Amino acid sequence: MSKSNTPNIAPSVQGDDERPKINVVDRRSSILESENGDIPTDGSVVEERLPTYVEKLKHEAEEKDRQLREYIAAYKQSTVQNDEFRQRLQRENEARLDQFKANLFARLVPILDNLKRAAGAANQNSDYESLKKGIDLVINQFSREMTDNGVTPIPTQGRKFDPKSDEVCFTVETDDPEQNEMILEEMEAGYMFKEKLIKPARVKIAKLKNG
Repeated sequence: MSKSNTPNIAPSVQGDDERPKINVVDRRSSILESENGDIPTDGSVVEERLPTYVEKLKHEAEEKDRQLREYIAAYKQSTVQNDEFRQRLQRENEARLDQFKANLFARLVPILDNLKRAAGAANQNSDYESLKKGIDLVINQFSREMTDNGVTPIPTQGRKFDPKSDEVCFTVETDDPEQNEMILEEMEAGYMFKEKLIKPARVKIAKLKNG
């Protein structure tokens, strides 16, 4: 058999350039930006930017932290100023109190001097009448000083017992209901400083008999 001169044709093999092409988009590049907005080509990594709302919260937290530090510093400064003011006020009050005491004792010293002179005259002359006059002088002088400084005696005549200003020393029974708790006698005088009780009046009162 004679061989055919027709060349053998092998099945064609599809080349690589005829395969379907697939495009892959790398979206990670969106978080890497250079200053001009381009992707860095030198291999460096750009700092990742926070989302807008996170940056806003961060700024608000930093601002509140700054305000808190300012408030704390202002509070400490105010506390120091208040302490200094209290100390200065205390010194001023002590100085005023010392001045008041000095003025009071300056008025009491002459009274003591008069009392000493009366006692000395009575001892030298055995004159009790002079002693009585000297004591009366001292009493009047002392009473005047007390009145001038707002100290007044508590009146007790012609009224009933008042527990707010009086102290009962003795009681006397009575059959008259109208005389019940009436002040019969003042044993010791009481005194008020303006509207403040500084010593109650010690009194004897009548007390209604029981049945």
